Amino acid sequence: MVSRENQVILGFGLLALVLLYLVATLTTLPTWVSIAVVIVVGVIVPQVINNAQGE
Repeated sequence: MVSRENQVILGFGLLALVLLYLVATLTTLPTWVSIAVVIVVGVIVPQVINNAQGE
């Protein structure tokens, strides 16, 4: 069985990939914005959620 923490990480990882595709194809934003979206949504937000729920 998959733990709740892994589900959160996987869900936000998939969301980050979808957002990366959308930002890269539908907008003319600079590349650093795409990288920032992936880092914030795929790494930072799941860490914050898992740490907040773990306490």
